[in-house]
Amino acid sequence: MKRLIPYLLSLSFLALSCQKEDSPVILPPPGPVQQLVAAMGSNYDDQVYVSLSKGIVHTAPYRAYDLMFEASATGYHIFLNSGKLMFACRTGNTDFFGADSVNASWLVDAEHLDGDSTAIGNWWSAASIGPTGYSEVFVIDRGRADHTGNDRFRKLQVLSADDTHYEIRFSAMDNSGLTVMNIPKNPAYSLMYLSFDNNGTLVQQAPPASDWDFVFTKYTHVYFDEPPGSPFRYYPVCGALLNKWRETTGMVMLKDSTPGYVPFADCAYTLANTYQFSTDADVIGFDWKYYDFGNSCYYITPDLYFVMKDQDGLYYKMRMVDYYDQNGNKGTITLQYQRM
Repeated sequence: MKRLIPYLLSLSFLALSCQKEDSPVILPPPGPVQQLVAAMGSNYDDQVYVSLSKGIVHTAPYRAYDLMFEASATGYHIFLNSGKLMFACRTGNTDFFGADSVNASWLVDAEHLDGDSTAIGNWWSAASIGPTGYSEVFVIDRGRADHTGNDRFRKLQVLSADDTHYEIRFSAMDNSGLTVMNIPKNPAYSLMYLSFDNNGTLVQQAPPASDWDFVFTKYTHVYFDEPPGSPFRYYPVCGALLNKWRETTGMVMLKDSTPGYVPFADCAYTLANTYQFSTDADVIGFDWKYYDFGNSCYYITPDLYFVMKDQDGLYYKMRMVDYYDQNGNKGTITLQYQRM
């Protein structure tokens, strides 16, 4: 037995020496620093959809739609176009023709766009479904700046939904213009867009889901420090919202605020791979700029940038560098970005 032990040890050593070594992971070199211009217009009339990997910019007017429907087979949430300062209220009534907004609370979508924090909420829950199987009726305020009179409010009810479509009905508050409509789901997109105009119109607003990481747009910010009746509590802002439906995530890097902050030039993949990323749609938000009332001018917030992880798992660092076009008109965002 004593003679066998050295023999077995020598075989073990030989086997170990013959094992294939793990190949080191070789990362591609960082991409070049690139620049992209997103022109929303001085009144922020356009939404601008951006893909960092493809350098794609797609522009569409933000007023073109009222509601957004999740487009995946398993998605059922409905979102407001908060760029138009839209509100919704839950009537608690499944009787479409008898429902109204009397004594109801008006709600907006939370800026992070988590489904449970939307104005319409989980319409399919047991608490919202009546004996007919239909959802409770919602009243939609399309926005006082863009709609007046009979054009401003709509009643909305979801009749059914599955992995291929939604069936809804809507009308004016006096039940005129009653429309029953199917909203198809298309998993190639993040959201399906509906306008109440012309008795209901599907709008081709955003590009396919794989072609955008975030969108520059107007949306409603809630200043909770302002009392509910204040005209400044719900305020339209110009910012960027993530394509969270395709798992695009991000984080803020702000000097003297973010733990482990490094300057933009020093942020590399080895660091980004250790960061905790947020799925909140408003992680970029709107306060990468600020307004100087003394000079009546917007300025880019210094020492602020963002680290993004796109739907393909690629890391980018990105910062805004200008908010004006060559003629001095606001609403034209110049950003720099680099794949890490």
